[in-house]
Amino acid sequence: MMQHILLSFLIATFITLTGSTPANTQIDPLHTLTNITSTNELPLTGWEVTLKETIHTTNFERIVNNNRNSHFVSRTEDENSIKFNFVSAEKPAQITVEKRMVITKDNPRQIELIAVLKGDTWNESVQKEYDQARENLLNKLFYKNVKSFTCIEVVEGDTIESRAIIELFSESLQLVHREEQYDSFEMSKLKKMIYGYTPLWNDKFIVEGIPYNLQIATAEKDSGELVYMIGTPILITEY
Repeated sequence: MMQHILLSFLIATFITLTGSTPANTQIDPLHTLTNITSTNELPLTGWEVTLKETIHTTNFERIVNNNRNSHFVSRTEDENSIKFNFVSAEKPAQITVEKRMVITKDNPRQIELIAVLKGDTWNESVQKEYDQARENLLNKLFYKNVKSFTCIEVVEGDTIESRAIIELFSESLQLVHREEQYDSFEMSKLKKMIYGYTPLWNDKFIVEGIPYNLQIATAEKDSGELVYMIGTPILITEY
């Protein structure tokens, strides 16, 4: 799904996210992206929002106490880090919420907090549930430097052509600095990658002095239909 997509140019490029506004005050990109799909009757098949923050603290217990309505479901360890997974005692009905805490062994005071909200449908009821879950996470788990990564997935439908889907998002998001890449690997399901900059959101990364904060990846499913992953500020590979 959308977790497995990352533009190749990002792998070899040092990226620094800039212009970040606290995630609870910036206009939520998921609202904008889903509004585009619903207004144009595009078949939305999935969405994910990942919240990340790296903090430096020795107060491990405080983080645990802040999640007292949750409990650990697993603890995994490798040579580099210790990972704790949380599950909420009060599970949302229509969305999935995952919380993770990663402690690096090189620097035990460095803790990475990660939360993933995701679902496969979108309507007013789902939006209300998502907004509440996101607000709870921002108030109870994260501090003030949280970064948000948003992605939706749509499939090619009968109402709009492939090229029209890309142009629709490009125009709706006022995309500039647009670049395209094609995957030349014969067996790859990934067909095309587009990246650019939209002024609608503050977060961005800089490559050779040019800002980018939107990526569109198109891939072919086993059924032969095309799927589109639209992400901001980047499509990330893991949560």
